[in-house]
Amino acid sequence: MGRPRKYSTKEERNEAGRLTKTKYMLNKEWLCPACGNRDYSLAGKWTHLKSKKHIRNAQVMNENV
Repeated sequence: MGRPRKYSTKEERNEAGRLTKTKYMLNKEWLCPACGNRDYSLAGKWTHLKSKKHIRNAQVMNENV
């Protein structure tokens, strides 16, 4: 017998995991130390790290060290 299946197909199971991960990343905060601990969502971290603002702030931090 056992526990009933929550998802009938592998695609449904993968979709549920993807939605859970997206929800987590949108609500999880991430502080950028180079930009004065400015609060970003974890989902926006990757685009922020490539931005001109972040690169400029990181260069200033490295010069001051």
